Amino acid sequence: MRSKRILVALTVAFLLPFMVMAQAKVKTQHLVLEFVGGKGKSLTVTAPDSSILKLNVGIFEGDEIPVGSTIKTGPQTTAELSIKPNGTIVKLAADTTFTVKALGGTAGKANSFALVAGKVHAVAAKGGQYQVQTRTAVCGVRGTDFAVTATEDGKDSLIVKDGLVQFQKIDGQGNVLGDIMVGAGQFADAFADTFAAAPLTDEKAQEVFGDVEFEKLVPAQVGPADDGETAEASSASGSESSPDTEAAAKSSGAASENPFVTWMREALGAEIGSVTINDTTYAKAVLQPNLKFGKVKMGLYLPIIYSSNLFDPNDWYHPNGNDEWSFGFDKGWDANNWPSALADAAADLALKIRYFEYGTQLEDPFYIKVGNLKDMTVGHGLIMRNYANDTEFPSIRRVGLSLGYDSGKAGFEIMSNDLAIITTNPEIFGARVFSRPIDNFALAFGLSGVVDLHPGENLDAAARTDAGDPIFIGTGVDLDLPIIKTDALVLRAFSDAAVTLPYLRSGVGSYDGLAWELLWNNGNIRNWGAAAGFIGRAFFLDWRLEYRYYNGFFKPSFFDSTYDRMRSQYVLEYKNYLTDSSTYMSLPDVQAIYGEGSFSILNDKVVFTLGYAWPWLPGQSFETQINNTSDELHAKLAIKKGLIPIVDVAGSIFYDKRGIAKSIYNGDFSFLDANSYFGGEIDVPVPKTPAMDLAVIFATEPERDSNGNIMWKNEAAGIPYLKPSVSIETRIHL
Repeated sequence: MRSKRILVALTVAFLLPFMVMAQAKVKTQHLVLEFVGGKGKSLTVTAPDSSILKLNVGIFEGDEIPVGSTIKTGPQTTAELSIKPNGTIVKLAADTTFTVKALGGTAGKANSFALVAGKVHAVAAKGGQYQVQTRTAVCGVRGTDFAVTATEDGKDSLIVKDGLVQFQKIDGQGNVLGDIMVGAGQFADAFADTFAAAPLTDEKAQEVFGDVEFEKLVPAQVGPADDGETAEASSASGSESSPDTEAAAKSSGAASENPFVTWMREALGAEIGSVTINDTTYAKAVLQPNLKFGKVKMGLYLPIIYSSNLFDPNDWYHPNGNDEWSFGFDKGWDANNWPSALADAAADLALKIRYFEYGTQLEDPFYIKVGNLKDMTVGHGLIMRNYANDTEFPSIRRVGLSLGYDSGKAGFEIMSNDLAIITTNPEIFGARVFSRPIDNFALAFGLSGVVDLHPGENLDAAARTDAGDPIFIGTGVDLDLPIIKTDALVLRAFSDAAVTLPYLRSGVGSYDGLAWELLWNNGNIRNWGAAAGFIGRAFFLDWRLEYRYYNGFFKPSFFDSTYDRMRSQYVLEYKNYLTDSSTYMSLPDVQAIYGEGSFSILNDKVVFTLGYAWPWLPGQSFETQINNTSDELHAKLAIKKGLIPIVDVAGSIFYDKRGIAKSIYNGDFSFLDANSYFGGEIDVPVPKTPAMDLAVIFATEPERDSNGNIMWKNEAAGIPYLKPSVSIETRIHL
């Protein structure tokens, strides 16, 4: 407990200086009553001291409305308000009760309002933060044109004209029951049977906005929020400096930055936002330092993910039930428990590593990668290529390892999907050893192996036992020959052959133990594959071209980015082959060409990768080929900061899928299914706040119940339900 409190204190101590600096640069905001329209002119303001101010008696157009006040419009009266100097404008419909809870006057503090009843239309200035709460919903807003309605029976709804709004459904105690994003041209109803965004029709838009269109204030004139930064602060940030100003600063030496300050600014980062884990929405505050020294890159992940109280360690999320901030104290550091306490402390420390990298596989004599890894590969990748251990991060956090050494005469590679053995069980291991027996000749002979100890772990016990509770084993041999190796040009030739077989813990049909019979059956070699080709780099282009041959149920790159999604399906496929040998004996011999290119341009600020494997069956009809082969698509686009002027949006998106041609041909194509892996993030700087970004992280992941078990769409086939996962983060950096 003491260690947790120390961490909380350090977190607050780290963030407090930035909050104080931001507060010093921001002016106080004011809410002004700009215009009262309609008939009757019936409007009252109940001040914080409970005094009631009537229109043209206690309050007039142009007057400031104090924070804590409640505004009520009459049956035929509307009101238009503005936030100054922020720039946001608000219109209250007739019969509306609206409370001003807080106005942004310090960095990170939102303009907060409560809609008790009625309807409001707001055009929020970009860059500010806004929150509108009703009895059943909370709207989180940045730079958006939207309307909110609230009724006495709690049928509260949100309608968005432009922008993006986080819409949370809450109960009477303020607990979050649902969290969705509502975009431009959409609406959502907190009282609906299905809590989801729906398209906004013209009729619905007219119904909602018809009586709350602005009469005096002009929405088109609402620009970026003026949060009151001084000219000095803006100039120091460099975000709005003119070339002349920058030149003058440089000539005077003012723009010269201490190297240590530069390093600190680039290295330290923080995130504040929300994350959904097993259908539960948590808040999070994360310190995320990033360090780089030459070829060494390292990122730490120091999270506090909590339900409602940042300062209560008992309220924090525990991945897989593990208290990751206990460092063994929950086990007890005494003579009897110190081994388990030491193991727990090591696991907790390992979970704080987001990534650690040094060197490049197949190029540097030594390389190592630790943490969240998207591209673990053994050898040339015939058995394992681009395996990802972070497909459900942060709900499931793993610390993977990929390491290799090449002495010139011999070498090795090893990998594991997880080192944090206390929080999760490592299940996937791989290794390759190689030798160059011919003096002064770079040809290497290699032997590889990859094993998954529990591929059926997500199936229930009965289905797992019925399938033999297998271990998947892949093993192969390879040749590797570097031809060219310079800074600008790299070319190497390779050739691989491999097999995959199950080891059955319990018998299935006539099979038990290692199922050798699947490899050699009645004089026929089945369920193996081979690949040969070239890997190269030419200046800014990395490329790969290879020929593949495989038969039976062998799949090239069996362990890939989709493997964690597919492993249950593979277990059940193997069961079918084991119970009916004619099934796999009739599987065709497949040939394929795989090509991949990856290029970076504009000083590495744009990186695009595209890979595709097209298989075919010689002498077979097109329909037969489509239904008996599985093509592969791999795509990724990354845009780094500094590319897009003014907005400076950055981010990445990736998509991997098997069987895309077959699904299109059969008319059952789905962009997101168990055969695909999709995700990415978009990072947008907050205007006039150079130390803050808003990030949206999205992905698909298997749906899980409250106990963390996968929910199946078709358990007999190993196909899970998938759901979108969206997290919104506020990232703070120096």
